[in-house]
Amino acid sequence: MQLVPTQRRPDGGRSLLRDWDRLEDRMQRLMGGMPLWESTTEAFVWTPKIDFTDANGNFVMTADLPGVEPKDVDIEVEGNLLTIKGEKRVTKEHKEERIQIAERRYGAFERSFALPSSADPEKVTAEFHQGVLTVRIAKRPEARGKKVEVKAT
Repeated sequence: MQLVPTQRRPDGGRSLLRDWDRLEDRMQRLMGGMPLWESTTEAFVWTPKIDFTDANGNFVMTADLPGVEPKDVDIEVEGNLLTIKGEKRVTKEHKEERIQIAERRYGAFERSFALPSSADPEKVTAEFHQGVLTVRIAKRPEARGKKVEVKAT
């Protein structure tokens, strides 16, 4: 059986990151599924995707970490720099199997984000639920703004 990749439909907007991922996928297929940027002895480097939002007096960073255990995630705040480190471990050895497609990535990751000056690095919380890490960073009280009442004269 030969597996044939499906063609993706072009979408309206182009993204450099999306184009890079497509190029990497094609190169991996040409190289027989071997990751491009690794040696044969170390795990493939992967970068979790994140969203960073401003909501209800907090900054909220959400990261997709499927297959990562909460104990394998470290979060550090130093000054205005938020760093998330972790590792997605290989769950199964493929010693006697002939791999047809290998798209899942494993290995250590580290991402750092410069927090806005209105963030309070002393008030950071994190929770992990069903492979999604949510980090909340409170805004400084003075940065939240206040409503000004308009008086009729």
